[in-house]
Amino acid sequence: MPLDHTRTIVQAEYDDIWDAAWDQGEIFWQKHGIESRRAIPSKLGKGEVRKIELRSGFRIVIETSLFWRSLYLDYGFDSTDQLFSNFYLAGRHRIINPGIEREADREESAGENCLCYLAGARCLEYRPAEQVLQHVSVKVNFEQLRSFGLAEESPSSLVSALVKGQSASQFHQSFYSTAAMPTTLQQILDCPYDGPTKRMYLEAKALELLAAQFHQLTERPGTERVRPEDRERLHQAKDILRRQFEQPPSLQVLARQVGLNDYKLKQGFRQLFDTTVFGYVQTCRMEQAQRLLQERELSIAHIADRVGHASPSQFCHTFKRHVGLTPSEYRRQFGS
Repeated sequence: MPLDHTRTIVQAEYDDIWDAAWDQGEIFWQKHGIESRRAIPSKLGKGEVRKIELRSGFRIVIETSLFWRSLYLDYGFDSTDQLFSNFYLAGRHRIINPGIEREADREESAGENCLCYLAGARCLEYRPAEQVLQHVSVKVNFEQLRSFGLAEESPSSLVSALVKGQSASQFHQSFYSTAAMPTTLQQILDCPYDGPTKRMYLEAKALELLAAQFHQLTERPGTERVRPEDRERLHQAKDILRRQFEQPPSLQVLARQVGLNDYKLKQGFRQLFDTTVFGYVQTCRMEQAQRLLQERELSIAHIADRVGHASPSQFCHTFKRHVGLTPSEYRRQFGS
């Protein structure tokens, strides 16, 4: 029987599948030394989650997964005293954190990494069907960061304030991988040691990744300006996306079209237009959806498909977040 890609799994069904798998004994944590492993329920897909406890308040989490159907998850982020450092090795997925100041709507893909503090934030996560996703997360609490002197001297005033307990500002900062990061990440995945040696080795690798990110923070101040020659190319990229938002080019293709590398395209777009490339495409799609709703010729389900949403429920949520009304409410108020 073919898979039904048109029906997306939402948070309630996702939770029910996990609960049933626990109750039936299909999944459980298998612990070996400092590492625990847990499979993904077979009804959802295949893969596993690995948790490696380096020391109190300092761990590595590795997830490798492939889901039979697309997921649309809606959950809260409740870790209050931790920074998260994520490295994406395979696949791509979309995350929205409504209300955070920067990078609230983004697509995270292989080759990227980020540093974030999202305590109390709402997370809307879209994971596509039948695509391998793999990422490595380093989770470190403020006590561990203080032990490195980050409260007194930090590459970021925001990080310093958080570590000191002076601020609870949520943030998400994306980076591109340095030349050394892929090797370090592969060494984590293929760690050849066990026992205390494994802990020492993996802690050193995790700190190596964090150090590279903090170094990038020092090179990327918030007042960084876009060069005039790049500014013209970024406006050209914006024009291309405006014309092709229904089937936009990939970041790599768009970067080649305008003569920028991926990094300059993504970072320059944020700085110049105060949105991500993906966020701008979504804005164009929602503007198109408003025009189609006003014309009343197409059903809401058809409009959802036209603007790139796998299901009407996803479309309704995204539309309300952008416009403040559901598609039905908007059509009743503004339809011709």
